[in-house]
Amino acid sequence: MKKNHVLLIVLVLLAATVIPLVAGCGSDFKEEKVDDFIASIEKSDAIDTPDTIEGGWIQGGSDTAFPPMEFSDGAGGYIGFDVDLCTALAHKVGLKLQVVSTAWDGIIPGLLGDRYDIIMSAMSITEERLQQVNFTDAYLPGILAITAPIDAPITSPDQLAGKIVGVQVDTTGQFAVEEIAGVKEIKKYPDILTAFQDLAAGRVECVVNDEPVNAYIVETNADYKAKFANTGGIVTPNDYGYAIKKESTDLLAAMNAALAELIDEGIYQKICDKWGLTGVQ
Repeated sequence: MKKNHVLLIVLVLLAATVIPLVAGCGSDFKEEKVDDFIASIEKSDAIDTPDTIEGGWIQGGSDTAFPPMEFSDGAGGYIGFDVDLCTALAHKVGLKLQVVSTAWDGIIPGLLGDRYDIIMSAMSITEERLQQVNFTDAYLPGILAITAPIDAPITSPDQLAGKIVGVQVDTTGQFAVEEIAGVKEIKKYPDILTAFQDLAAGRVECVVNDEPVNAYIVETNADYKAKFANTGGIVTPNDYGYAIKKESTDLLAAMNAALAELIDEGIYQKICDKWGLTGVQ
């Protein structure tokens, strides 16, 4: 009898711990703080709200160490161009945005495994990635910067020959450098901030990465600004898009319609201007 009583107590305690795990989810979500002109955006009458993993929310997987696109606000939240634009897009389709911080090297598997609804992480649209996922219409043009010491500038891709180059792993920066003959070594980093730390330490001779990101990192770090600059560039055909599972056709259509409305209304350009970025034309 006593054993049965103890067993009953154990079962009740287990149920109490399991139920919150099952029932929590979206109830624990919160939107990031954004400017009033973004927070006040309302659902478009012309767009049907798409189905998502968690009702009422778009979850965006994001490598949150990639300023000014997505990065920590230092207070437990996230800020950046993608955070602002995806919040605006979510509101346009009648949803809210939840940022899901994710390591870059597992970001596509996370999408395919339903950890989040979209990838909002300055991802370039490439033929290889299109074999796995769909992309929204382009929301930023793709330009790579060669960031090097001011007193040892690298002004063109061919000057990377014989150099040790830092890149973020599995990015268009890595892929572009791999196409250049004679590069001495390509050092691949899990995030771009670590690549810049090695540039400052002299372990790489330059960093090749998305132009607006490199510009922001240099501009907002006094030590880097005194020593480094975007001294050259590599033009690529790979614009940025938000990645979506191939099955999520309604979500893709809604995101594209919302982006078009934000462009027409001038809100998209206002977000570009806020972060100092050149938008799509």
